[in-house]
Amino acid sequence: MKYINYAVCAGLLSLMGCASLKNSDETSYAGYVNPFIGTDFTGNTYPGAQSPFGMVQLSPDNGLPGWDRISGYFYPDSTIAGFSHTHLSGTGAGDLYDISYMPVTLPYHEAPAPLGIHSKFSHKDEKAHAGYYQVKLTDYDINVELTATARCGIQRYTFPKAESAVFLDLKKAMNWDATTDSHIEVVDSVTIRGYRFSEGWARGQRVYFETRFSKPFMAVHIDSSAILSSADTTAKSAKRIGTAFKARFDFKTAAGEQVTLSTALSGVSMEGASKNLKAEVPNDDFDYYLKEAEQNWNHELGRVAIETKDKEEQVNSIQHYTIQCWHRQFSVMLMVLTWGRTGRYIRLKVGPIIARSHFGTPIELRIHYLPI
Repeated sequence: MKYINYAVCAGLLSLMGCASLKNSDETSYAGYVNPFIGTDFTGNTYPGAQSPFGMVQLSPDNGLPGWDRISGYFYPDSTIAGFSHTHLSGTGAGDLYDISYMPVTLPYHEAPAPLGIHSKFSHKDEKAHAGYYQVKLTDYDINVELTATARCGIQRYTFPKAESAVFLDLKKAMNWDATTDSHIEVVDSVTIRGYRFSEGWARGQRVYFETRFSKPFMAVHIDSSAILSSADTTAKSAKRIGTAFKARFDFKTAAGEQVTLSTALSGVSMEGASKNLKAEVPNDDFDYYLKEAEQNWNHELGRVAIETKDKEEQVNSIQHYTIQCWHRQFSVMLMVLTWGRTGRYIRLKVGPIIARSHFGTPIELRIHYLPI
C-alpha cells in the first residue's frame, strides 16, 4: 500500500472530492456523523435519514414556518408535526416537505394552522447518525425511527397500548411551498398510493408515492377539500385548481407493538412508485434496511482513511471529515426510477454544501489512496 503524507487543515478537507478515494478498514463512519450540526441558527439543515445521493430525505418537521425552519426542522423547537419525505438542506429556500405522516394515539392534539396535529418532544429522547433518525413523541408515548433507501423511506413506530392512528396530510405545507393538487387511494388493507403536486421555490413539482403498512388498518377516513386559486375564498376570481386530501388510518395497538411504513417515491407516476417499492423495499424489515443504509454510508464516507499519532486528534478529524462529506452527498438528489425511466424534472439546482468546521492548527494526516 502506498502512503502519501499531507499537512492539511479543514479547508483542504472540505475541497477534497469524496468520490475518488476508498478506505480499507471496517470503521463505522456512519456513526461519526452528527446530523444535528447545522440545525440551529441559520444552518437550515435537517437531521433525518437518507441514503447517499438519495431521492428520499425522510426527516421530522416542527410544523411552523419561518426562516429558521427552512429545512423543516429547527433545533430550539419542541414540537413535531409530521415526518415528510423530501427536504432541502442549507439552501435558504423553504420548499418540498412532501408526503407527511404523523402517528398519534387517540385523542390527539391539534392546534390551529399551520401547526395542526403535533406532539411535544425532547432532545434527550432524540438521536441520529448517517442513515438513521429516532425520536420519542412525548404526548403519545410513540417511538419513531427512520431510515431510507435510494427511493424509499422506512418508518418504524413503536406504540403503547392504545387506540392509535397514522395521519397523512397532503395539504400540509410550509414556507414557500403550497399544494396545488393531491390524491389518495386505497389499494388494499395495507397499501395506499397517490400524489402531491405543489408550487414553491421549484415550479410544477410532482411527487407520486406508494406506502405499505406492516399491519392492516382497521378503518380509513379520507377527507378532501377544494384548493382555490386565491386565498380569498369570497373573491369572484377564486377558482378551484385542485383537491387537498387528508387521511387517517386507525389501529388498535398493544404495548410495544411496532408498525412499519414503507413509502416509495416517483417523479413520473403512481405505477412507478409501486415498482420502486417492490424493487427496493419488498419486505417490512426495518433493521435490514437500516443496516443497508449504514453500510452504504460507510462505503462512501470510508473512501478516505485518516491516521494520526494522537487517538483523540484522529477521532476529531474523522468527525469533521465525515460531516462535510455527508452534507456533500445529499446535495444532489437521485431522480431516476428503478425501471429505467427518468422523472419529469430533476432537482439539481442545489449545489454542493460544505459544512464549515474549525480544526484549529494544521495536523499531519496519513491518507490512503486506493483504487475504486
